[in-house]
Amino acid sequence: MNKKFLLSVIALLFTAQISIAQDSNNETSKTSPWSHKGLAGLNFSQSHFENWASGGQDNITGIGNFKYDINFLKGKSKWDNNINLALGYSYFDLDKKPIKTDDNINLSSLYGYNVVEEKLFITANLTFKSQFCNGYEYAKDSTNRISGFLSPGYITLGLGAQWVPNKHFSLNVAPVTGKLTIVKNQDLADKGAFGVEAAKYEERMSADSTITLVKVKDGKNTRFELGAQLTAKLEYEIFKNVTFTSKLVVFYDYFQKNDYNALGEKFNCPIDFDWDNALILKVNNWLNCNITAHLIYDESIAPVDGGDSFLQFKEVLSIGLSYNIP
Repeated sequence: MNKKFLLSVIALLFTAQISIAQDSNNETSKTSPWSHKGLAGLNFSQSHFENWASGGQDNITGIGNFKYDINFLKGKSKWDNNINLALGYSYFDLDKKPIKTDDNINLSSLYGYNVVEEKLFITANLTFKSQFCNGYEYAKDSTNRISGFLSPGYITLGLGAQWVPNKHFSLNVAPVTGKLTIVKNQDLADKGAFGVEAAKYEERMSADSTITLVKVKDGKNTRFELGAQLTAKLEYEIFKNVTFTSKLVVFYDYFQKNDYNALGEKFNCPIDFDWDNALILKVNNWLNCNITAHLIYDESIAPVDGGDSFLQFKEVLSIGLSYNIP
């Protein structure tokens, strides 16, 4: 699948949705079933050291993010669409490759049919998750590639029900959810990265009696799972201009095909979870401060530091410019 083509299709779909929503609001702003809002931000930090006794290294860091919601509500039907993009890099030496600090493509679309007083909906939920650029294990060097666009990529489609007790919280339970993991890069697929089936090798003896490993079967580029998925979302203004958001996604595979995890051991926990939290402090209409904490647990992904823990953690503190998109 061509990277530029896929990104173009994604951009076209969401541009079309934005155009439809805007046209509807322009024609009948008071009665339109469409609503939309978004946020674009750009955060920078810079440090310079000269004859600094305690030590330090010059650096420049930039993180860009874009979030947009396009929602439809009419009668008993609702359709919620969300796009969440982020990309960030740090330069410690402008003559060398930058180090990636953030990279995220997350798209979701949920259709719901109201069955109980706008509190309970029958739902169908489609999500796509990947990243823009290659990722490297910087602890070793900047050439040891461990991820990239569609390596991995995750597509899920689930049928279930959503409970919305108030405007701050929602809980979607999809007992029938298909999850497709994509590893486009063949080198990573051959290693069995992100839970796909690894390549198969055989020992061959050459004319000089040297034994070498020869690949006889490529690693698979996809992995399909069928299970249940729970998605909980919270957005609450704790104080004026201080908002806390949280999104928890939990997936359980009914038919765990792999008896062994990424470390070659028996699965300790067949449940995967992705928990993203953010504390947003709005200084004024164009300046904000964000603190994010992201936790992931997935035994199909090998620890990148050579350790034995499958728990991934990322924390980011950023201050910068933001623009609310109406």
